[in-house]
Amino acid sequence: MHKICLTNDDGPASPGLLSLAEHLKDTADLIVVVPDGQRSASGKGQTLNRPLRVTHDANAIGYRMITHDGLPADSVVMAQHFAKNLDLFVSGINAGANAGYQSILTSGTVGAAIEAALRGYPAVAISMEVSSDNWFSQSGKDTDFHVICEMATRIINRILETGMPRNTSVLNLNFPREITDRTRVVVTRPAKARLKDEIERRIDPNGSPYYWVRGVEITPPKDTDVYEVLTRGNISLSPITIEGVTDAELDAVRDFVRSLSL
Repeated sequence: MHKICLTNDDGPASPGLLSLAEHLKDTADLIVVVPDGQRSASGKGQTLNRPLRVTHDANAIGYRMITHDGLPADSVVMAQHFAKNLDLFVSGINAGANAGYQSILTSGTVGAAIEAALRGYPAVAISMEVSSDNWFSQSGKDTDFHVICEMATRIINRILETGMPRNTSVLNLNFPREITDRTRVVVTRPAKARLKDEIERRIDPNGSPYYWVRGVEITPPKDTDVYEVLTRGNISLSPITIEGVTDAELDAVRDFVRSLSL
């Protein structure tokens, strides 16, 4: 039986995490390792300036769940300690699409998957679009995750059978808010961004200013993950490649250095 580690950045009460665990536990030797609370937008950050503490370690029905007080990428390191010979890391299901490099590089969900890939493991990040008022929450209690988990499980099983697609470090899977009979799976390039960040200035009760970073949706380019998920309501599957620098880029930088006469 294959050994899978399931993690996320929304914490142990996330309905998406628990639903996917239920789908995976009967066909895999499953361990769930997650932060003990909400850690969205933490990227691939790690806890290096203090000890990590396990806050819960118990066997659920069909799998072991470990929670800790660190960041999502710390879950990968913790999983390596508590479970040997893991075959795959799965991160999600996140509340909010992680489409476009802006979100990919910020996301704790994708960050955990990238940390796993850096350590040599196949990895999948799974996210689902939600309304903006449910970003950074453990939302999804009213969502029917069955179809999402079924499709995600098919992709996970194919990776376990045949390996990752060539030159792919992480598969980034994003679901729209609603899945209909017209919803398709589309292989996409990540867009550059899905939001324009703005600063909103407010005044606290003591008269001092404070600032919120506010994300405003922008029109996504066609044929990108953001466009397919948010505009067309399709499922996006995008490769993330860590070692993506080609000889062409290296030659361009060599030409740049030569032009400086260094």
